Amino acid sequence: MKKLAPLAVLAALLSTTAMADVTISGTTEFYYKNVDSEITANNGDSMGNSDNEIKFTFSNKTDAGLEFGYVVELTTVGDSSSTVDESSLYISGSAGKIILGGNDAVTDNFGIGEQDIMSEEVTGTYTSATIQSNAGEKTYGADLTKASYISPVVGGFQAGVSYYDSGAAGTTDSTSFGASYTIDALKVAYTNGMQEVASAVDNESQNIGAKLSLGKTTLIAAMSKVEGADEDIDSVGFGASYAVNTDTTIAVSTMNSEDALDVSGTEKEELTQHMLEVKRNIAPGLNVFVNYTDYDYNNGGEASTDDDGSVVQFKVAASF
Repeated sequence: MKKLAPLAVLAALLSTTAMADVTISGTTEFYYKNVDSEITANNGDSMGNSDNEIKFTFSNKTDAGLEFGYVVELTTVGDSSSTVDESSLYISGSAGKIILGGNDAVTDNFGIGEQDIMSEEVTGTYTSATIQSNAGEKTYGADLTKASYISPVVGGFQAGVSYYDSGAAGTTDSTSFGASYTIDALKVAYTNGMQEVASAVDNESQNIGAKLSLGKTTLIAAMSKVEGADEDIDSVGFGASYAVNTDTTIAVSTMNSEDALDVSGTEKEELTQHMLEVKRNIAPGLNVFVNYTDYDYNNGGEASTDDDGSVVQFKVAASF
């Protein structure tokens, strides 16, 4: 009987201790891409298995309805080593949700851009690091450690705020806001992000977008403005998708972005980009995508290279 005592203690603990729910999910993708670019280094074919993720979620819920948990996202690139993409604690209840740790700012939760109409965002291969590739939200601080709060939905309205502290020196602190209002099939959202820049003009971005769902058709309109040192970028974009049937969806989008401060003569830095996507569901969790992107980039006064080209991509994606 003495040998059974440890088992009895364990059984008692299991019967009285709340056990956390553990969820493991994963995604993996493989693509083949052909690029027709004026930049020789970008021109040609390529294939890759670069967007893979394993997500671990630990959650618990009290009798009073308060939920809390820990989320870790592990990314892998082909046969290379893995890295932690996001790692954060959340506490959620009737008063809203708090997110603490390495995660996106609330601009990612609320922003609406024309490329949201796509499942895959296949942009052109222009070399500019400053021009906007879409008219959606711009996030400062990426997945760096921050504190965020997202309110509950009240009468169709929801809002959120994030704060990132870059350390004692405080050279790149950022604050982000987001809000949305949903009525029937229409959702309108606004985001604002501000980032401190040491000994220079601070960065600020704004985005406003609307999404309308009409049966098999979804429409998106968006605009954004990004300001900073030598940056005054205005972008506008539109997108539409149509569900041909339960397995096939076709989506298109177009956008234009101009920087009023990067000018050479009368030419501003400018990007125009058009996208087409066909998505086909093969089985639950298994999808095939065919994407075509046509783009035209003029460098204006930016230290980059003009590029006019197109990208064709075929991708297989699986989720578990």
